[in-house]
Amino acid sequence: MIGVEIVGVDRNPDPVETASIVNGLRNRGVLINSCGSAQKRPKIRPPLIFTQENADMLLDAFQAVMDESA
Repeated sequence: MIGVEIVGVDRNPDPVETASIVNGLRNRGVLINSCGSAQKRPKIRPPLIFTQENADMLLDAFQAVMDESA
């Protein structure tokens, strides 16, 4: 498992940006949620059958969301 914590430029947890990422992915057909005390960590729970095609879709969608927020 790999965890990613979303923080702002001040290095504090950024639940607003996390929500933006979660919602952006949802709009692209990728369902994830956030977890942690400040809802600052995106949580990906893929099905047991997770193909390379699924991983590519997730990464493409994530890149598109991050490009929009930049």
